Amino acid sequence: MEAKYLRIIAHGLILNAIMLGLIAAALWLRVDTLETRAQAQTSRTTTTSPSYDVGPGLPDAGKQRQLTFESLDSLNRKMADLERGFREGAFVIQTIESKSNKQKAQD
Repeated sequence: MEAKYLRIIAHGLILNAIMLGLIAAALWLRVDTLETRAQAQTSRTTTTSPSYDVGPGLPDAGKQRQLTFESLDSLNRKMADLERGFREGAFVIQTIESKSNKQKAQD
């Protein structure tokens, strides 16, 4: 019985060794070297949004932060306008009760 388990373990170890060998061979024979990847990375445009486009190479982090702050300021102004409208009563909130809520209230 022990020989059967040892044989199963040996087969598993052999399969692992074969897979590791194939992975090592694939990494060793890979055509895409680090130098060609570095050249390809600097030759293409890296953008996350059309407004962040600064040309080839690394994006301008300062410009990205500035645009983020500007958009947050815009959102804060809009939210302040909405809050002011609700507090002054310029906006009217109307709720519509659904049929299922009416039936529950009657029961």
